Amino acid sequence: MTKVFIGHDFWKQRKENNQVPVFWQEDSVSNHHIGVAGTSGAGKTHWIREFLSGMPNDVEIDILDAHGDIEIPGAESVLFSEATRYGYNPLVLNSDPHYGGVRRAINDVIESINKTSRKLGGNQEGVLRHLLSDSYGMKRIYADNPRTWTRREATESEIRSLIDRKDWNGLRDVYPTIGDVILFAKRKLRALWQGLEDKDEGKQALTAMDEYCRTMAAINQIRTKQNKTSDSNEEEIERLQKRLDAAKAKAIEAHTNYLNNLKTGRELEEAMKYNSKDVLMSVITRLENLYATGIFNPNPPPFGSARIRHYNLKPLAQSEDELKMFVRFRLNSIIREMMQKGESGGRLRRIIVLDESKKFNDEDPSNPINRIVNEMRKFGLALLQAGQSPSHWSNDFITNAGTLLLLNLATSDWDDAARKLKIKVDDLRYLRPQQSGAVRMLEKGQSATFRQVSFA
Repeated sequence: MTKVFIGHDFWKQRKENNQVPVFWQEDSVSNHHIGVAGTSGAGKTHWIREFLSGMPNDVEIDILDAHGDIEIPGAESVLFSEATRYGYNPLVLNSDPHYGGVRRAINDVIESINKTSRKLGGNQEGVLRHLLSDSYGMKRIYADNPRTWTRREATESEIRSLIDRKDWNGLRDVYPTIGDVILFAKRKLRALWQGLEDKDEGKQALTAMDEYCRTMAAINQIRTKQNKTSDSNEEEIERLQKRLDAAKAKAIEAHTNYLNNLKTGRELEEAMKYNSKDVLMSVITRLENLYATGIFNPNPPPFGSARIRHYNLKPLAQSEDELKMFVRFRLNSIIREMMQKGESGGRLRRIIVLDESKKFNDEDPSNPINRIVNEMRKFGLALLQAGQSPSHWSNDFITNAGTLLLLNLATSDWDDAARKLKIKVDDLRYLRPQQSGAVRMLEKGQSATFRQVSFA
């Protein structure tokens, strides 16, 4: 049995000079969700370490650290930034027919974006939904056919290698990436500009036009280099010029063939689901900005088989939107992983540590924090939140968390904290940094009230 020494009962010690120890015991609390609140320097990081040390050795731990300063012995730490390019491909599917699938993955991407300060407009959301769905379709992954949901993950370097080798079958065997969606969207944009439908003869015309443009760009690149270095490469230019002439002829033939094969005059309406060039361009810009952050790159962090995984998110914290997107997406992914494993019979299997809880809490039932505290106990998933004030926690978290530990709180937070926690303001006056606190543990057969504890 694992347990953590919280402190001594404050009033027993003060009134009776009797040191009565107060312990947190993993198998005694009604659930394993924990909240720790206190001002800077009050000891939140210390108590995170204490609670984690009290977890059974077979419990997996994910530490989402916005400041990058939570050091836990034995943890494997990975820095997430534009430079390291570690991230998670949001288009990798959970292949479980009950908890995974194409629609859930698409909804996760859209919800993650819409929880930032810049929500997608109605037309933008519709266009993005079509782009994501069609990108899966290009890989022959279909929302209504779970047998098509299983592919393999591939890193950026693996994908580049497949493209360089023109291994198109190999590319179809891996999940699409946000980079794929961007390329697909740009092709759709070119189709709108050229008035083509991106399938059958229209697709051939677009491909021919792409080849013509690539060859012309290659010729101009060589000529620009010649102007700078005075090096002559006329043989290469002549070879490319022949290729350009052939590409031009093929493009003209393909466009002519497209026009000749129009059957109803309504073929372009299929392309209109992408709304307009302006809307499509705005979605492409959002996707490019998102991909540039690195958090949705297809380069999984090298945690290996580590039981304790420390996500150093300090570079992401410079942008609250990026930080929120990463955390929300990661929490949703872990939720589905645990649900796929099935119910745990009350046994704790995994705990997530979330620092700076103010940034991530709200009263939205779809918020993964609220889903974890409301639904995930039976799947063995718990959440440990740390923040400066309990007023930042959602009502669902306060109601359902098995343990709440209050350290020293700022006086400006007393009234809100007392109201949300149903605790007297006078009880908060006794809290002293690293000396005393108040703890509420939902234990079997015990009343759910706060107890004053002395840490000394």
